[in-house]
Formats: sequence, structure tokens, C-alpha cells
Amino acid sequence: MSLNERLFIVVPLVSMICNLLLLLAVLSARKSRLVNAFIVQQAVFTAWTAGSLFMRMTVWPGPEFWYMVSITGIFLVPFAIFNFVYCYTEAKGSFLRVSLFVFWVMVAVLNMFNVFITDPHMTVVAGERRFEYGISPWIALPLVVAVLTLGLAWCLVYQNCRAGKATVRQFTPMIIGVSVMLIGTASAMLPQMVSLPVDTFSCCVNAVCLYYMLCRRRVVQLRSFATDAPVYALSVICSTLILVNGYEPFVEFFDQHISTSNQLRTVAIALLFSAMTVLISALIRFLMGNLLLRGTEEQEEEIRQFSTAVNKTLHLDELLGLYRDFLQQNLPGQTARVFLRDGSGNYQMQDSTRMELANADELTAGHPLVELLQRTGRSVTYAEFTRTRGYRAMWQKEKDRLEQLNVTLALPVLSGGELVAVTLFSGEPGSHGRRRSLQGQLSFLESTTAVLAIALNNAMLYDALEKKAQRDPLTNLYNRSYFQENIAREFELCRKAQLSLLLISFDDFHLYNELYGSAEGDRILKRFGEALVCLTEGRGMVARYSGKEFAVSFPFGSSADAAACAEHARDWLNGEILRSGEKTRKFLTFCAGISSYPSNAINVDELFTYAGMAVYSGKRDGKNKIVRYQKENEGARIAAGLRSKRELAENCAPTIYALTAAIDAKDHYTFSHSNHVAEYAAALARELQLDAEHVEIIRQAGLLHDIGKIGTPEAILSKKERLTDEEYAVVKQHVEASISMIRYLPSLDYVVPSVLGHHERWDGRGYPRGIAGESIPVGARCLCLADSFDAMISRRSYKEAMSVDCALEEIRRNLGTQFDPQLGRVFIELVESGRMPILRDQSEPEAPGEQSAPQPRK
Repeated sequence: MSLNERLFIVVPLVSMICNLLLLLAVLSARKSRLVNAFIVQQAVFTAWTAGSLFMRMTVWPGPEFWYMVSITGIFLVPFAIFNFVYCYTEAKGSFLRVSLFVFWVMVAVLNMFNVFITDPHMTVVAGERRFEYGISPWIALPLVVAVLTLGLAWCLVYQNCRAGKATVRQFTPMIIGVSVMLIGTASAMLPQMVSLPVDTFSCCVNAVCLYYMLCRRRVVQLRSFATDAPVYALSVICSTLILVNGYEPFVEFFDQHISTSNQLRTVAIALLFSAMTVLISALIRFLMGNLLLRGTEEQEEEIRQFSTAVNKTLHLDELLGLYRDFLQQNLPGQTARVFLRDGSGNYQMQDSTRMELANADELTAGHPLVELLQRTGRSVTYAEFTRTRGYRAMWQKEKDRLEQLNVTLALPVLSGGELVAVTLFSGEPGSHGRRRSLQGQLSFLESTTAVLAIALNNAMLYDALEKKAQRDPLTNLYNRSYFQENIAREFELCRKAQLSLLLISFDDFHLYNELYGSAEGDRILKRFGEALVCLTEGRGMVARYSGKEFAVSFPFGSSADAAACAEHARDWLNGEILRSGEKTRKFLTFCAGISSYPSNAINVDELFTYAGMAVYSGKRDGKNKIVRYQKENEGARIAAGLRSKRELAENCAPTIYALTAAIDAKDHYTFSHSNHVAEYAAALARELQLDAEHVEIIRQAGLLHDIGKIGTPEAILSKKERLTDEEYAVVKQHVEASISMIRYLPSLDYVVPSVLGHHERWDGRGYPRGIAGESIPVGARCLCLADSFDAMISRRSYKEAMSVDCALEEIRRNLGTQFDPQLGRVFIELVESGRMPILRDQSEPEAPGEQSAPQPRK
């Protein structure tokens, strides 16, 4: 066999193996239009090279069959290249592609009938086999259409680059490969080159260039060569080649030294082929593992650990922190800035691997780099971006900003086709080596962002739902529950400072809605909420506390700060009413209540209680008031207390007298007991320096705390024996019965918290709600002490009176369990000092000085 004949076998063989390996490698990639187009192209190239090889080798079923396979592949090459470019550029419209496909299939079919090129005839010249073809004049038609098809492919490339969707650099491998293939195919027709297989060699070069093009776009990876199909195919081909070339020497050696048995020789050849295949496969895997898979196992493990970590959290801050740590660990030489999409569609800088660079930077939704990332869906180097029309259209200051950041790469994070985040990588000026290093990490980074995208999408959905749950749907302010959670956190931060609470309640807002409509009412609520947010200037949180009420917290702020905000809010509301354009002036005012820690409240519950009391005070005093809840000095407190007490008594006296008279008619003990409890609780409240109105409310709550016993059977109230469980359950219902009566009296609804909680215990074992500690309103805690003390020192049908000393000892023993420890000590000190006179019913004798505590009734 001459050298020329060997070339026509070796070169097509190498080309076929190369094309076959590329085909097998891409079969393992994730399928897409572009991958399918490359598979079609490789099938065409493989048919071309395999047909040429087997035709030269005169393999069964004969040269004519393999010639037809090869020439069919050659005729389909122009369409295969056009189809690849069409899918690569993501061109729209399929009419042209379908038309070209139909034309080239028809050409291939017609050529089976020798319309363009006749079947080859083998001749022997100087002992060398040659194949001669007959060419028809009709060959000009497919040649012209081939040029037209490749020209259309170039037009797609040009349009894609002109539109800024890609750069010429991305198409450089394809341009080189197609040019080599065209030159090689054309030169094969020259007399000087007819004896060389340049056409199949150029086909192999073109296939490699196009595969490299896909690798650069990260559609496929070089590591795909290390998958099972390419490895097995290559090992079988190599084993076959070795066996074919060494068959005769092996047979000669076997016959001389081992055996002349044909059966044994066949078994030995089969075993040798299998052993060579296994060894070559292992060798190929080892080489490819070192060349293509070096470091990928570590990267895959890093990605697995990252995926496990990010899937354990739904909080954006934690997720971004994990991403930052991942980048710091795996790319220590790079600075990464993470931009996250906000509600307006812009991308705000949220994190950076260098914390000193995590400033308030932004990429707008219309930024050319953002649009390019959204459109292409893949990472873009800064060099590629500078060659786009979008970059050229940017303002110079925008270009200078990117230059200052020294951006080398922009990495998109996409979820459902939407760009949710952008990571900008930058290095030190002139760090070209680092840029090349980062280019080699692109597949690793894109795999990381694919994991991040899923977790980030879940976190953003959770964050949106969480924010929705925290917001009032009308005003978009925080709602009551979230405000209470937040002010509890603020209270902990301000334990060594101060914290103020402002409650604002519109006056007669239901009347405003009746006069002007609910739409106008909703509008004013929304506008007022927006005004409050502006007036606080970020110093506190604003919430819609209820239908017509707003709450504002001022961490580290004084009551004067809250009062100033309320004054500005009132001025704004007056201005808004004047600007309404109504012929008659609208009337809408509000009352504001202010309480502060530690000047008057000692916990969050008292902040709300005292601010609510101040609001009530403002509404009772004529509305349109801003009231600060303050503990006053003794003289001012007594004077104000007398005035407030008199006013409250005058307003509510008829109702209270009617109710207490009803109690007296049912049970005289309950009537006198309620009077005593009212005085004891009021004295304790005054000692605690609560304001005068609050003291009067507690006194009135004492008068009414047992009003529900009107519904308790008289047989139970006057029973001398121990109550049964069923009877005690009936007695416990008097609390709810009291509330059921009081709630229908709008002028007395302010006493409900104290009445409802007067049987609660400090340790949470009381009734009806089972609340504990400072969650129990201060008025209820005062009533609890007063109620228990008077019950112990009074004689009842089921027990004798206890001495004052024994009663105080009983209170002292139950501090921290039944009673508030601080209030209990104050109460004991008041009694022991004589500042709280002991009240008894006129018909009741004084208890002996000392006697043991009787067993409780229940």
C-alpha cells in the first residue's frame, strides 16, 4: 500500500474518530436547540468522513454505497452550518430554514440518481488505486446555493453582532473552521492536491472549532469527553486499530510458540482484544481525568456543600452571606459585588467580598450591561461588553464608573428566565493573570449561580410574603402585630436609654366616613400614614395600629420628640383639610397620647397602656389634644387628681351608682367589698404615682369588678360549706359576666382591662386568660392585691375574718406567685405605715389581733 493510499485511510480515519467522539461527547450535554443543531452537524460530518474512509477501504457493502453516504453528507454540510448559526444566534422565523432544508434534501436525493456527480470508478495507476468521478453541469446549482446558504449564515452573524447580542470574537472559531473547510474542499479539486485527503482533514478542523465555540459559550464542557460513551468508543477504536495492524504478527507468533489450533487462536484473539480495550479505557480515563477533570471533583464538592447550606435558609441576608463566604473562599484574588433586584426593577448593591466596598451603588433596569445579561442569560466579560452597541451608547460618566470599579466579569443570576441578581467581579488594575484565571472558573461560577438562583428565588418569595404579612394593605405601613414585635426589640436596645411611644387616634372618624364616603376616609388614612413616615425622618417606625389609629415608636427619643412629631402631624392634617377644595370646611382632628420609658412606663405593655390612657384623656377633655402621660409631683398630683376624679365621677357617677345599687340589692357584702377594693386599689395607684385619671379609672374598676356576681345564684354566694368544683366554676364566670355588662356602656369601657385581669396571677395560673407578669395591666394587679386583702380581713358566711397582720403575711408569702412583687411590697408598706386606712363594714366586728389563716374556700 502506497503512502498516498495510507493517507487516504489514516486522515479520514482520524477525522471520523474525531467527529464521532465530538458527537458522543455532546450527546451527554443538556439538550437545547443549539445542542441538537450541533448533533445534526456532527452526524453530517461523520457521514462524510466515515463514507470516505470505508469507500477507500472497500468495506462491505461496497464503495458505491459508502460513496453515497459520503456525498450525501457533503451536500448537507451547508445546511448543517446554516442551521448551527441559526440556533446559535437565536434567529426568529423558520420559513427560510425549512426551505433550505427541503432544497438540500432534494439535492442529496437527486444525486443518488447521478444528477450532479456520478458514481466513482476505481482505477489503478502505477500500482495505486484512484477513484474518478464524473461531474454534471448541473453541479453549478448546488454550488451556487451552497454559497448562498453560507452567505445567509454570515448575514445572521452580522445582524447578531450589529444588534449587540454577541461579538465577532464569539464567532471567530466558527469563521476559522468554516474557512478552513471551504479552502480544503476547494483545493481538493485542484490537480496538485487531488492526491491528498485535505477535504476530510478540513472537516475535522471545522468540527473542532465549532465544538470549541460551544465550550466558550459554556453550552458543553471539555469534561464531557470523560463520560462513558466517548471513552468506550475511543478505546474500542484504538483496540481495533492495534489488532488490525498486529493481526498477522500475532498469528505467526501464536502458531510458532503456543498452538496451531484455530479455535484456541480465536479465543486468544478475543481475550487479547477485551484486555486491550479495558487497559486502553483505563488509560484514557486516567489521562482525561488529569487533563480535563483536574480540580472538578473539589469544585463539585464545594458546590454540593454550598447547595446544602443555602437550602437551609429562607432569609436573604443569610443567603447573601453564604454566597459572599463562598466567593471569598474559592476566588480569594477577586472582589465581588452583589446587586439584587428591588421592587422597582433596579439592582441595588447588597453585599461585597470586601465589606468596605459594600456601599449604596446601583445598576438601573435599563443599564446596557443589565440588558445584555438579561438577553444572553450568560456571563459577559468586560472586554466583550465594550464591543457592544449598548456600551458605545452609554454616557462617559457611566463608562468611567465601570472603569473605576475595574470590572472584569459580569455574572448573572437568573430564575425562570428573569434576572434577579448580578455579580460584578473586579481585580487590581493590570491583573491580567487574574482575569485569565477567572475565565477558567466560569463553568464553576455558573454552576454556583444556578444553585443560588433557586435558593434566591425561594428567599425572595418568602421575603415578599413576610413583608406582605407585616404590612397594612391600605396604607402600606407596618401592621399592629409587627409593630408590637419591633417595639419589643427596640425596648431591649433602649434599656439603658429612653424610648417613647406615640399613639394617634382620629376623632369621630366614623362620622367623617359618613359625611364624605369611605373612599375619602381611606384616602386620608393613606395620605396621613405617608405624612407620618416623612415626619419621623427615619427616627422611628410608623404603623397603622387599628382602623383609625396610628402608632409611632421613637427609640432613644424623648416624649418631647414624640410631641413635636404629633404637632407637625396636626399641622399637616389641618393643611390637608384646607386643600380639600370643599365649599364648606371639613372637620377632622385627632387625639395623640405619648408615654415614655423610663420616665413613666417600665415595660412595653405599660407604654401602650399609658399612651392609650393619654389618648382617652384627650378625647374626654374635648378632643383634638396631644397629651403626655406624666408622673406628677405630690402637690400637682393631688390638685389634678381632685379635678380629674371629680370630672370622671360626675360623668360616670349615675351609671356606677345604678350598678352598685344593683349589687347591694343582691348581696350587701359584695357591695361593701367593692367599695373597699376601690379605695385600696386607688390608694396603691396613687402611691405608684400613676396620673390622676388613671387612678380614678382603677377606683371605678374596683367598684365594678364584681358586678357580674349579680348573675351568680344567691345559694352559692351565701353557702357556708366549701364550694364544689361545679359551684366554683360558676363563681369564676363572674369576670366574663362583668365584662359583658360593662362593654355595653361606652362611657365605662376603659375599666375593662383592669376588671378582666383582677383574678390573674403573677405566675400565669390565674383566670380567665392565664396571662402572667407584666402582661397583666397595672390596674388589674392593683385590684388583685386590694381584692385579696379585703377578702382576707372580712368575715363571710364560710369563714371568720383574718387579722391584718396575718393577711399581710399571706400577701408577703405569695409575692412572685400570686401577686406582683414590687406592687405587693408597696401595698404592705402602705398598710403597715398607716397611710392606707383599714375599711370595714359597719356590721362587721374587728378581727382578733392574731389568728391563723383559715383554709381558702376554694
